[in-house]
Amino acid sequence: MAEEYLKISDVAHRLKIKPKTVKNKMAAGIFRKGVHYFSPAGMGPRFKWSAVVAWIEHEQVEECQDERDSTPMARGYHLGNSN
Repeated sequence: MAEEYLKISDVAHRLKIKPKTVKNKMAAGIFRKGVHYFSPAGMGPRFKWSAVVAWIEHEQVEECQDERDSTPMARGYHLGNSN
């Protein structure tokens, strides 16, 4: 079984992105403290891997639903999509 709580560098490695991208998602509120990561006293942020996986899977489901409810257009735009 994989480790459940990971450092920023570990999450970045598993997602195949840069640690800066993980930090940007934290700053933007995409990864939320108390949901996706925790900051124990005296330690840096620790991500709960199952919460990160749930976020990934949720994003995929939303993307599929958005595409079903709209007409694909150039440059990734979807006609009829409220976003």
